[in-house]
Amino acid sequence: MKTERLVIVDGVRTPFAKMGSELARAGADELGRIAVNALLTRTGFDPNLVDEVIFGCVAQPIDAANVARVIALRSGIPERVPAVTVHRNCASGFESLTQAYEKMSAGKGSTFIVGGAESMSQVPLFFKYSTAEKFARLAKAKSLGQKIGALAAFRPADFQPRIGLQLGLTDPVCGLNMGETAELLARELGISREAQDRFAVDSHLKAVAAR
Repeated sequence: MKTERLVIVDGVRTPFAKMGSELARAGADELGRIAVNALLTRTGFDPNLVDEVIFGCVAQPIDAANVARVIALRSGIPERVPAVTVHRNCASGFESLTQAYEKMSAGKGSTFIVGGAESMSQVPLFFKYSTAEKFARLAKAKSLGQKIGALAAFRPADFQPRIGLQLGLTDPVCGLNMGETAELLARELGISREAQDRFAVDSHLKAVAAR
């Protein structure tokens, strides 16, 4: 059985910026909305023809856990159109494209909006579990004496935050983050910086030629 080709009609992306700089106040849902709105405006594509919206996101916003659904609704995609968020760390955006192809091959749609959205600036800081327990005891305290006792249990070290971005991008099995993994693989496989730069340039040239 011959499988239909998946054709990428057009693509839009927001600028990249350093964490904590120009785009820091825009969450992943807002950055995704901007890109999808720009895509629909530029192409003139009818949102009613979309079968599904698939977005990759590593650090799903706590107030928009299925960020693909939020992006879809805020971009004017009809409510009846399903949306799903996928997560494969640094390959989450690519995974959205892969899943669109698999769904198309299975006859579960022919037109998809896919992408990736991330705001590392807005990945939250966390308290240690022991600190959370102390806050829970304080919340349950009824009398003034109980509240004072709960407050007295806190120590300065309780307020040292755990960095969510560092936790999320560090593999709990090997203890390496994605950048460290890339450097290790480059060293083990003998991939030079020059070879990586050539690959990147070729990729950009292909994109320009395709466009």
